[in-house]
Amino acid sequence: MIRTADTKIVAHELHTRYDHIRAVTLIGRTLQKALFAGRSDEVVFWALVHAHYRGGDLCAATEEQLNFFAPFIIRDPSENN
Repeated sequence: MIRTADTKIVAHELHTRYDHIRAVTLIGRTLQKALFAGRSDEVVFWALVHAHYRGGDLCAATEEQLNFFAPFIIRDPSENN
């Protein structure tokens, strides 16, 4: 299960611990490893971390694509309002 609250926490930690280039590199490398390992849940997790790292809300097209993974994503209560 992917909790969007966790993706926001990880994104915040990346902002506070690393400079921008290092944080984006870490996200990219981890995302790439998950992708080639066939771990779709980790790919979605790190994609959400990246989205939150870059500023937060996802576009409507991305939200629509995420609906496929809806059974595996626990939304933050603030997103339901």
